[in-house]
Amino acid sequence: MTRENNNSNSYVGRATIVIAVLSLLAKVLGVARDAIFSNQFGTSYIIDAYFAAFRIPDFIFNLLILGTFSVAFIPIFSEVLMKNKEQADRVASSILNLTLLLMGGLSAIALIFIDPLISLIAPGFSGEQRDLTKTFTQIFLLAPIFLTLSSIVSSMLNTKKRFGVVAFAPVIYNLSIIMGAVWFYPKFGNVGLAIGVVVGAFLHFAIQVPQLFTIGFKYQAKINFADEAFRKFWRLYWPRIFSMGTGQITLLIATFFGSFLAAGSLSAFYYANNLQAVFLSIFAVSAALAVFPLLSDLFNQKDEQGFKDVIAKTAIQILFFIVPLSAIMLIMRAQIVRLVLGVGQDTNFTFDDTRIVALTLGLFSVSLFAQGLIPLLTRAFYARQNTVIPVVISAITVVINVVATYFFTRWLGIPGMAIAFSLTSIINLILLLAELHHKLGNIHDEYLIINTLKILIATTLSATASFIGLYMIAPWVDMTRYVGVLIQAVGAGTFGVAVYLAIGWMLGLSESHNLVKLLRSMLTKTVRPFVIIWSMWS
Repeated sequence: MTRENNNSNSYVGRATIVIAVLSLLAKVLGVARDAIFSNQFGTSYIIDAYFAAFRIPDFIFNLLILGTFSVAFIPIFSEVLMKNKEQADRVASSILNLTLLLMGGLSAIALIFIDPLISLIAPGFSGEQRDLTKTFTQIFLLAPIFLTLSSIVSSMLNTKKRFGVVAFAPVIYNLSIIMGAVWFYPKFGNVGLAIGVVVGAFLHFAIQVPQLFTIGFKYQAKINFADEAFRKFWRLYWPRIFSMGTGQITLLIATFFGSFLAAGSLSAFYYANNLQAVFLSIFAVSAALAVFPLLSDLFNQKDEQGFKDVIAKTAIQILFFIVPLSAIMLIMRAQIVRLVLGVGQDTNFTFDDTRIVALTLGLFSVSLFAQGLIPLLTRAFYARQNTVIPVVISAITVVINVVATYFFTRWLGIPGMAIAFSLTSIINLILLLAELHHKLGNIHDEYLIINTLKILIATTLSATASFIGLYMIAPWVDMTRYVGVLIQAVGAGTFGVAVYLAIGWMLGLSESHNLVKLLRSMLTKTVRPFVIIWSMWS
């Protein structure tokens, strides 16, 4: 690859690290949030209602913003920004104003028709569970308005390569949700859980505002419908609303079918989904977010070779982390669930809860590689200002998802929804890969195939080492106690990671070499002060 492309990859790597570190912190807090919820409520009707209540606000937000806005906005904003900053500010202001009006209108409509909407997303709920879902939803409908503002600001900051505060916003959001469970819930009852979410959404936006004005953004309270860039944005935007992403649609479908199952079933599904999303967000979504502005710039500069280079390199970086983590997650699923959700002596999270959540988590992990690559490949299309192909592919996979969820849920219950989710994700990836290859031709195919095989070989040996490690450590610890399970999991996981890095090094994986060098450097810097002190003392 050329020197310029190496510089681009270096930038992507640094940006990914910044986003990944802050995403890790946000996800750790997300895990802490779920641990608090599982400890207080287990898999109960309260948490079923809580998770189900997110579906309407999340549907509105994902429809208009999360899966839609940035992928249309960043390429247009980047293109205009290269020519004229003042025009870019005018376009951004017009888009912000109209989008906020649309979001406010949809939230108001949802509030008016709240009863039929609850019946639509959770037809199996009744009595107190249905009433609680309705109350949660009514409060949650404030959150999309603040998150809309936050996402528009985030898109502008991402275009300017200001990733830090954007990645830090979810940290504040999760802290607020935790505050809702720890502080607001004892004071206000179940409503306190919802208050924490809305406060978190507001803070998610507010923390980014100062950074927006440091980059020189000048807001204008008007909508310029005549601006060509403004109209171009909406031409790219509208097709995208039909392609929110199969992941979000699957959650809607899961809530619909899960509402007919026993109380606590939806809790188990969402707990497992949140656990697998930790690794997905840190190692896959972070890379996709970091690389998207760069892909948009390369497309606008008509640098086709650089575009392919970045996609190939980023795909291998994602697989390097995701594939072994998914294997270790599959092997140690019970330990992970018990350690995270079963913490505490007086926990309401039972061993039966552990069993069903662990099984669901294992089924999710099978498709983690596909879930990891989908954000990158979809953004490759959006960077090229092509929203039609992802829409068509999404429509196909949604149909498959509905049929698969109906069939597998009737047969297997909650684990069946995880099977349908994984199947849908893999099909989605295959279709995206095929179409992207058709559009771009050879995307460094030899590089991708060889390095993927190396990752698979290293992962197989690593997973075997972790599996052996579990059984070697178990007789030496008390597996009925939290500390015993922790020692077993950490020991087996460390053994597996060491084997993975060693095999990757021997196979010539550059990612393994770079990571080992980084770990060596960090270890040296940590140990050196103690060596100096010891030598002085001696």
